[in-house]
Amino acid sequence: MRIAIVDDEDFYLHDVSLKIEKLKQTIENLPIEVDLYSKGKEFIKEFQKHPHDLIYLDIELSDINGVNLAHMIHERKATAMIIFTTSHMSYIHQSYVVNAFQYLTKPLKEPLFSYELKRAIKQYQYMNKAFAFPTSQGRIAFRLSEVIFLETAYKSYKIHTTRGVYYGSLKAVNNLRKALLEYNFVKIQRSFIINMDHIVKTDNILVYMSDDSILIVSKKRYKEFKKRFYKYLEEKK
Repeated sequence: MRIAIVDDEDFYLHDVSLKIEKLKQTIENLPIEVDLYSKGKEFIKEFQKHPHDLIYLDIELSDINGVNLAHMIHERKATAMIIFTTSHMSYIHQSYVVNAFQYLTKPLKEPLFSYELKRAIKQYQYMNKAFAFPTSQGRIAFRLSEVIFLETAYKSYKIHTTRGVYYGSLKAVNNLRKALLEYNFVKIQRSFIINMDHIVKTDNILVYMSDDSILIVSKKRYKEFKKRFYKYLEEKK
């Protein structure tokens, strides 16, 4: 798991780093790598080449606005988790706009810091859980975080992923379709199961996905979709 700390104050760079280091010692079977950046522009250059999974991001950086930087992060990697750190509560509403994982005020206090880091680690482990899909190109393992949505037709299926679109036999994925619904996936039509982690926004019955697809929620599924999606949003707060 790659974690970045982006802050132009040395105190908080080392404070967050030490807090993570203490928790790392209690976590088994999960290597954690931590990178420190005092400049937002320096960080985004590295992120574009080797994306991080979790970013502790100061909103008030000296060289770039943290909210703008968050938009750039999610354009490159929609599933990257961002924990904003700031001294000012006035920025909290902006953090919701960019779908931040959490918002922590300085000074960073325990046990809240450890609780949120553990929650992020749990989310990372979930996102990296993989399923092997039998496709026309052979069996391919996709992490849940890579699956945007699954589309089915008469005898075939199409899986839309961050790596591209793949095809296969519908019969071969019947059990996988059921398994996905146990995670952050929801059925919006008889033929569509979508990953709520990849929803960019909703507009009534329209759902905008991270790959620029615009999908329609059926009347039959709309009530259940709203219930599941609101619950999902509440759990992310």
